[in-house]
Parts: sequence; C-alpha cells; structure tokens
Amino acid sequence: MPELPEVELVKRELTPVINRKITGVELSSYIYKGHREGKKTIIKEPIDSFIQTVTGKTILHLGRRGKYLYFILSDDFKTTHIISHLGMSGAYFIVNDLDDIKEDNFKKHRQVILSLDNGQKLIYSDIRRFGEMHTYDSLQDFPPFKRMAPEYTDHLSREHFIRSLHSKKFSEKMIKAAIMDSEVIPGVGNIYASESLYLSHILPTKKVKNISDKRLSNLFDKICEVFELSLSRGGSTISDYRSVTGGKGEMQHSFKVYQQKQCPLGHDLKTKVINTRNTFYCTTCQR
Repeated sequence: MPELPEVELVKRELTPVINRKITGVELSSYIYKGHREGKKTIIKEPIDSFIQTVTGKTILHLGRRGKYLYFILSDDFKTTHIISHLGMSGAYFIVNDLDDIKEDNFKKHRQVILSLDNGQKLIYSDIRRFGEMHTYDSLQDFPPFKRMAPEYTDHLSREHFIRSLHSKKFSEKMIKAAIMDSEVIPGVGNIYASESLYLSHILPTKKVKNISDKRLSNLFDKICEVFELSLSRGGSTISDYRSVTGGKGEMQHSFKVYQQKQCPLGHDLKTKVINTRNTFYCTTCQR
C-alpha cells in the first residue's frame, strides 16, 4: 500500500490538471458491477451522484492528508472535493490517449476516466480495486480527517506525537501498531514503520509505556528522516506503486530491514505479524 511519500509524490506530479475543467466521467464495468452487488467498489457513493457532482467542475487545487489525496473542485455555483485513497494498487495517469499507459495491467484495470477540457484524460487505475473515491462539500466532514493528527511537517506534530502515545488508547500498545495509527502521526505504513523503528533502535514489539520520551522524540525524528529520504528517491516500488508518468521509485534499494534477511550490521532479522502485517526487526540492534 502506498504510504505518505508515495502519495505526496503522486500529488506533486498531478499539478498539470490544476485549472482544468472535468468535461466527462467514465467508470469501469467493475465499478458498476460492484455497485449492483452492494459493494460500492471504489466510488463510495451512488454512481449517478458522483458523476453529477464532479462533471463541469474545475480542479482548483490538489492536496494530501496522510495517505489520502484530495482535489478541490468548483464551478460558478458550488465548491466540492474528491477525496481519494490509492488502496493497495491504485495509480493516476495523465494521458492524451489510453495507449499512453504503457503497462498492460494498469491499462486493463483503468477504473475512473475524467475527461479534461484540454483533451487530456486523468485516469485512475486500480488492479485490486481496494482504492476509494468520495465527494464531500467540506474536507472536515470526512471522518478520517476529523481524527487525523497533524502532518509530520507541522510544528505541532512532535508534541502531538508524544502526547498521543502517552494516552490511555496507545500506552499499552506495541509501538509499531501505535505509530501506524493516523491519530498519532499520519502516513506511516508497514514499510516505514519497520525502517524508522530500526533506525531509532526500538523493538517494534515494545509497549509504548516502556519507552522514554527521549526515545519517542528520536523515533519521531527518524520517521521524518525516512519520509524525506523516500521523497528524494521517488518512493518505494514493491509491486504496484507507479508515479503519474509510470515510473517506479528507488527507495526499496535503501531499505535497512524491510524484506531483508540481515540488518546493515550483518545480524539475522526476525519477523513477526503485527496488525496483520509482517514486521522486520533486529533483536541485536533494537531493544
């Protein structure tokens, strides 16, 4: 699943669609079939409502909150928002023609096609179809945003991070599970949780209440460092992540522990399932 750096990179590469009007919407047969079966595949509201809401509106701004992208849309009468989650395998492409999508899997599994007033198309492809699109009049109405902590770049983020971890909700949890909760810090998933915990020498299984504030503060710094490193290297491509131009990231070549056999110091790594995800760690370097 794309984490914060990958979603941020997609957001940055989507800037050419700003100030473009959406002139038409085409949805895949998978979406229509899912809705007929009551699954609300990708489009998390009635299809007719979604199409009516976004058609004819101009994309004024793009943003990111945690692992979500959002588009601010407006016409002469109303402003609204598309809030999008990439799920496990979602990808956006800006193309002149469908054949501009080079990988057959993404071309085959195009789910949402937004036609733009310059003749281009903004395409959302999703192989596994776990992604989401919602429309909301206000971003604050979207429930995950109401609970979400400040972004890691916010000057209040470190203080919120430590205060949240001290709360009753998180103090008894394993630290890895806690930092993957967006109420503590947004955007940390399985990959960057494992990497940042290794860099801060903290065992992912350690209970939050047994970690000092000094070590928690250092962990916050390492999360920020890992995010920034990933941004500089185009994100991590493990399987399905692609940039808007179809490129793959390079961050996976810098992993210290994730999907590795040994840590950088040559110690054999352990694995443990935490929050249903396989966690990689070193019992020598981490404590």
